[in-house]
Amino acid sequence: RRNEDLGDKTRKLETIAKVARQVTSIRDLSIVLTTATNLVHENFGYYHVGIFLLDERKEYAILAATNSAGGRKMLERGHQLKIGETGIVGYVAEALQARIALDVGEDAHFFNNPDLPETRSEIALPLKYGSTTIGVLDVQSTNSSAFNAEDANTLSTLANQIAIVIRNLQTFSDNNYSTIIKQGNRQSSIK
Repeated sequence: RRNEDLGDKTRKLETIAKVARQVTSIRDLSIVLTTATNLVHENFGYYHVGIFLLDERKEYAILAATNSAGGRKMLERGHQLKIGETGIVGYVAEALQARIALDVGEDAHFFNNPDLPETRSEIALPLKYGSTTIGVLDVQSTNSSAFNAEDANTLSTLANQIAIVIRNLQTFSDNNYSTIIKQGNRQSSIK
C-alpha cells in the first residue's frame, strides 16, 4: 500500500511539473489559462476546472478559463462571483486559503450552479503571487469526497505555478491581462 501511495504521489508531482512546463512556454494569457484548465482535466480527470481572475477592485472573481461545456456557457455569459459572498470561489478569494467541500450539498458556501449539475465535491485554491491573490483555481468532481489534504497540497502547488505564470505575463502585457478581466475570456476551449 505504501508503494502505491508513493507511486500516486510521484505521478501527481510529475503531472504538476508537466503542466507547469507546458504553460510557461506560452506567451498569451488566455491560451495559458485555457491550456492549464484542459491539462488539469486531462491529467487528473476532474469534471470541471475553472480559473477565476480577480477584477481590478477585487470585488469579483471572474471566470477566465474552463474545460467543461457548462463552464463554457458560463464564460459566454461573463460569469463572475462576488468575493466574500458568492460560492466557494468567492469565499476562497476573500479567505485566501483553500477550501474543500466533500459534499457540496452540505457546504454553506456552495453555489448551486445549474451549468454544473453533476458536481458532488469541490476544491478551490487561491492563485497567489507572493502576498497578492490574483485569482482562484476551482476544481469540481462528480464524486462525493473526491478531495483530501494531499489533493489540496498537490493542487496548491499547481495553483502557485499558474499564479507565477499569470503574474509574469501580466508584467509583460498589462493590456492583455486587463482585457481578459474586463471582458471575461469568451474564447472557447482549445483542444
